[in-house]
Amino acid sequence: MNNKSRTLVNFLGIPLIIGSIYIGGYLFTSLIAAIIILGTIEYNNLLKKKSATPSFTLLLIGQLLLIIGSYFFTYYSNLSQIPISNIKSHFVEYSDTLFWCFILFTIVSMVYEVLRKKNTPLLNISSNIFGFVWIGLFINSLVYVRLIAGAELTLVMFFSLWICDTFAFFFGKNFGKRKIMPEISPNKTVVGTLSGLIGSIMFIMILAHFSVIDLSLISALILGLITGGISQFGDFFESLLKREVNIKDTSNILSGHGGILDRFDSLAIISPLLLLYVYIVR
Repeated sequence: MNNKSRTLVNFLGIPLIIGSIYIGGYLFTSLIAAIIILGTIEYNNLLKKKSATPSFTLLLIGQLLLIIGSYFFTYYSNLSQIPISNIKSHFVEYSDTLFWCFILFTIVSMVYEVLRKKNTPLLNISSNIFGFVWIGLFINSLVYVRLIAGAELTLVMFFSLWICDTFAFFFGKNFGKRKIMPEISPNKTVVGTLSGLIGSIMFIMILAHFSVIDLSLISALILGLITGGISQFGDFFESLLKREVNIKDTSNILSGHGGILDRFDSLAIISPLLLLYVYIVR
């Protein structure tokens, strides 16, 4: 039954992701918005297992403001056929707004915690700020990746992540012996981790070599290191959080796959790096 559930989720989910990336605009922004909101709900449930009592309402309001900003930026980019250089210039100005949103959210969290008079203020403030950054700011970066990089390169990034996962699973399961971080993720092996990295790099460099994508081999290598290397630390990091609260999945919303954070943990850590990458390369 579990395998059937996984297959169904893949059958429905993968075309949805690919289609939203290809179409872009409000559809892709809405997909990212849904991931952020559902991920924030799962994150709040994780905190409850640690006896933390941050304000879920405050965190959700912060995430919604980021989402509104994404819709505004999407609207701006859709006004006309705006050159990429103009979009990048506008994003620099908007990134200043994001910085001040972070500062404001931190201050409001501090003031709110003083007024609440809870027993764990440090834990509550830290939890809210981290959730705002990790789930809100980081994952929200994908909206700007799609707007600046375009559909083709964004699709390549996602396919590279999936190839990394596929290579890591296949070679790790069949040839992996030595565990890489057994205290965090007991099923992952050195062979699987390296295979995922190599598979991701090879995929992007082959596309670049045959001019399927407009990237130099050096740029392709860097992108492969991000999607195939650093992305795996996102998975380790989320496993670390789940081990602390002693759960297997953050939820069962994606039957057979776990929760939203289980599926998008890699993207959460590499999204701002991808944004930096496409901002520099494009």
